[in-house]
Amino acid sequence: MTSLKTAKRQPVLDAGVIAIMWRREMRRYVRDRSQPFGALSRTVLWLLILGFGLGAALREIEGYTYAQYILPGVITLNVLFASLQSAIALVWDREVGVLREVLVSPAPMLSVALGKLLGGASVALVQGTIPLLFAPIVGVRLTLISVLLAWLVMFSMGLLVTALGVIIASRMKTFEGFGSISNGIIQPLYFLSGSIFPLKGIIGGVGFLDIPDALRAELRRLGIHAVGGGWVVQLPGWIQALVYLNPISYELDLLRCVLLRFQQLPLLADLAIAVVLPVVGVVAASRAMGATRIK
Repeated sequence: MTSLKTAKRQPVLDAGVIAIMWRREMRRYVRDRSQPFGALSRTVLWLLILGFGLGAALREIEGYTYAQYILPGVITLNVLFASLQSAIALVWDREVGVLREVLVSPAPMLSVALGKLLGGASVALVQGTIPLLFAPIVGVRLTLISVLLAWLVMFSMGLLVTALGVIIASRMKTFEGFGSISNGIIQPLYFLSGSIFPLKGIIGGVGFLDIPDALRAELRRLGIHAVGGGWVVQLPGWIQALVYLNPISYELDLLRCVLLRFQQLPLLADLAIAVVLPVVGVVAASRAMGATRIK
């Protein structure tokens, strides 16, 4: 009876448990050299090679070079990979028995989940910072305020995606199965977020005006119009709908606003998604892990 009363009096949030789970995620990241290498290789591939490669054909998007425009997108890509990588560890912990020891302990589940999610978001923040180091190379001028705000957005995005990954990982039985699903999550979230193309706007390029009239008419029928030295482009309606439904679109739009002072979605919607959804994700992830404990 006394132990039951003690359990009932146990606080929902335990700072010690949160700190332990957070420190465990950070130690795992420090020991895993493949993650920083992966973030660096993605940055070089997408930001430098793709950015300057396509930049030779696409001179600018809304006044920004293509490399500048996709910088927030590359940051987002690193955050997505790092966040889901942290969630994948939950499946591995289950296989080796570590998760079972945590679940049978008297530690509050919300504290356990929150510590893991904060750890995953912190790792995502570090990984997302790597592309920022290349900002001067692509001509993006950073200030202390812009970097701090970008870190806040990255942390919010990392918390949300890690929570999503934990919810999925809590239902997975094998490590291989989660790997397949994670790839099916990262790619839609990334490519349908406006990371590599705008919803609409003026895109300047090489030789855009030197095309046959028949091709010009066909492009005009698709909603692509030539203006000056570039094109006024707009995504098809069904793709726009998917972009609007994607929460990462708003996080990315907020990140682009912070770094480039350019956005295409309502600022209030960006802020609402960045503040509300991570909180909802923490609660949902905690319940998912709690259901695992019951099983």
